[in-house]
Amino acid sequence: MDFSKIIAETTEEIFNCMIFIDIAAQPPLESGKQAMGCHVSAMIGLTGGISAMLGIHCPSTVGLAVAGAMLGMELEEVDADVKDALGEIANMLAGGIKERLSSEDIDLELAIPTAVAGTSYVISAPKGSQRVVVPFIIEQGRFFVEIKYQLN
Repeated sequence: MDFSKIIAETTEEIFNCMIFIDIAAQPPLESGKQAMGCHVSAMIGLTGGISAMLGIHCPSTVGLAVAGAMLGMELEEVDADVKDALGEIANMLAGGIKERLSSEDIDLELAIPTAVAGTSYVISAPKGSQRVVVPFIIEQGRFFVEIKYQLN
């Protein structure tokens, strides 16, 4: 299963059709511990045929632009509205991935999204997890969609 392709297609579909922002996927990052320089992240767990955590990670300016486009308003600070909007985007992304994987007979259940904001945080996954990170470009900068997973 090509998670980088699944992430790119799902993210582009959601941003183009539901948030109305043109985005461009970049090649996935190489495996490792890249610092993404992000200040707001929303994550959602998936369980079933795989155990996974899907996240969207944004610098503040990108998070404000994405949340503002989704909510139809101009936002000036990363607050509960921005975190809620990014949580909903994480939920939509996970739903799209769930739908795509169901065609491969992989059934998934989604958890409740969680969002964090700050200037210094680390998001980790259990040892042995696979990691795929796909960067995307919008006018305001770059953001990342990441999945950390283990096959069940």
